[in-house]
Amino acid sequence: MRVCLPASAAGAVVFGCSPALEALRSLHVLGSVRRHPLHISWALRTRERLDAELRNEIDQFAYWCQYRPLALPHIWRPDEVSSWPEELVALREAPLEHYAEHLLAETLAVNGRLAPVRLEEVHADPVLRERAENTVRQRHPASVRVLRELIEDPERSRQRFADFLSAYWESCMAGEWPNLQRYLLADIAARSRTGFQDGLMSMLEGLAPQLRVAQEGPQVSITLAPARDGFAPLEMNLTEQDRLVLVPSHFAWPLLTIGGRRELHPGRDRQSVQITYALDAMQRTAQPPAPSEELLKLLRAAAHPTRLQILQLLAGRSRSTRELAGLIGLTEPAISKHLKLLAEAGWAEPERHSYYVYYRLVRATQGRFTDALDRLFG
Repeated sequence: MRVCLPASAAGAVVFGCSPALEALRSLHVLGSVRRHPLHISWALRTRERLDAELRNEIDQFAYWCQYRPLALPHIWRPDEVSSWPEELVALREAPLEHYAEHLLAETLAVNGRLAPVRLEEVHADPVLRERAENTVRQRHPASVRVLRELIEDPERSRQRFADFLSAYWESCMAGEWPNLQRYLLADIAARSRTGFQDGLMSMLEGLAPQLRVAQEGPQVSITLAPARDGFAPLEMNLTEQDRLVLVPSHFAWPLLTIGGRRELHPGRDRQSVQITYALDAMQRTAQPPAPSEELLKLLRAAAHPTRLQILQLLAGRSRSTRELAGLIGLTEPAISKHLKLLAEAGWAEPERHSYYVYYRLVRATQGRFTDALDRLFG
């Protein structure tokens, strides 16, 4: 996927977060925790809070939550600040098609893309109903009953879904939300400062490692990793009147989601692209540690039984190559090769005494080694 926007269109970029969407992303992580290793401990704690009824509802709605996060973009807009109670009311009172038709579109998606679908079309077309049911059955058979209820009584399905989310929120999210929200808002504030001080490019470049950001004349392009086989590439060109919505999440890593849609407005349509990315703090936590080159050099030089024997002997006093060879039981050329590696790493230092070359232990290197280990283990 590739998104282009004018380099001068900083006003088209907005940040947002939504408690309801964060809850749905957490449900996705809960159902596919193997893909989210940073959240294993969170998932174990959360599962302990679930009663039997809530576990059953999570299983029933798993088709729409487990394989990718549900969004309901016509009901919840992360760029509009709302509280959880307000978003729950919005779900219960939104036009019914904003709920039912989006869930139906999820069952009829092609290559991950949702096409508009009308509830009336599904009622009138048995082929569509069969196709939707087969898709759900293949992925999660327990969700077939929810799909049938969605088609036969969408209002009842909507209220059931709202009750399910409300129960999940109270059990698993309400106590954590103030702290989660604080981190989300801090991430938004930090990235907004970067955009203000260093420009749009700098702010976009740090969003996620999956994104490639480049300036091409007056345009800035944001490119997601190449599409998988079977997925046609998608390109969206935004103007200053369109919106690029950036949404941080505790429950995104290691994935990044990006989606676009058209919004109907009087006089013109407006395009909107939403990128949901992992919090910067979580991305840093997920980076594998990189031992210092100095520590690696010292470890490589010492990590050999013979060289460790040499270091232990040198710890007592300086010794000649011939003495070390006799004590260890190797030839002088073989000992010389080991001593050369130790000297290059800084463990030992040669000294000439008449016709003999002695080696002494460099005590300062031991201090460098322990300091490097201290830095490694914190």
